[in-house]
Amino acid sequence: MRSLFALLLFVPALLQAQTGLLVVAHGADSGWNARVLETVAQVKWKGPVATAFLMGSQATTQGWSAGVDSLLAHGARRLVVVPLMVSTYGGHVRQIQYYAGARDSLPASLMGHDHGSHEPVQVPVTVTSALDDAPELRAALEARWRELDAADRKRPILLVAHGPNDPVDAGHWLADLGTASRQLGVSAQTDARVMLLRDDAPADVRAAAVAAMRDTVMALSRRASDSVVVMPVMISSGTITKVKIPRDLAGLPIRYHPRPLAPLPMLARWVERVAGGG
Repeated sequence: MRSLFALLLFVPALLQAQTGLLVVAHGADSGWNARVLETVAQVKWKGPVATAFLMGSQATTQGWSAGVDSLLAHGARRLVVVPLMVSTYGGHVRQIQYYAGARDSLPASLMGHDHGSHEPVQVPVTVTSALDDAPELRAALEARWRELDAADRKRPILLVAHGPNDPVDAGHWLADLGTASRQLGVSAQTDARVMLLRDDAPADVRAAAVAAMRDTVMALSRRASDSVVVMPVMISSGTITKVKIPRDLAGLPIRYHPRPLAPLPMLARWVERVAGGG
């Protein structure tokens, strides 16, 4: 009986040791990517681990194929791929699914773009969901909120996420992030909302999204007779957090706190959980 118990403990550990973990992020410049790499460095995994970027400065040297090749070279017999992204409902997660062999083609929104090499993977591959409504996402947002000074922690909150082009996908984003915003509102004992920037959508769709954000800020401000804390729901920090959101909300009564989710340890714990099938 003791030998059987030991075997039951050994088999999952052996499987994980043979399973390569590939964490895939959108990618941008080296500063953006550094936060992702710092996050992945915190992940505890018995098998080989690699990070891949779909776009940006390291997409060639540290892209999908480079990540897969590294894991196979380190003895991986199967791969689990974790999209380190806010939502499953978007073109880049579908791009990952295509690379992994789970889809027949790239999503239409990404056709015509250079996405580098992506040869068929010769071992079994599982692609997990993105963050969606994960409890670790809610914990990460609360951790960022707790970094604010006492006065800002009393103010209403607007969470701003990137958002997809497709309106049906946008509905999934709002539903999942709505769960996170409600939980944050309960913790903060204040009003918390979430809006989408729709940054890659057609100009009229993006303009409508920005107008809605501005209207929401003003409504929250009037109701509270106070400024509104604006926090991004984004993996890392780049042009959107540093330039576009401040520009889009210019002139409004806001207190902007642009720190991204990475490299908070909650993200690493989430990677471990979903990669392990949790």
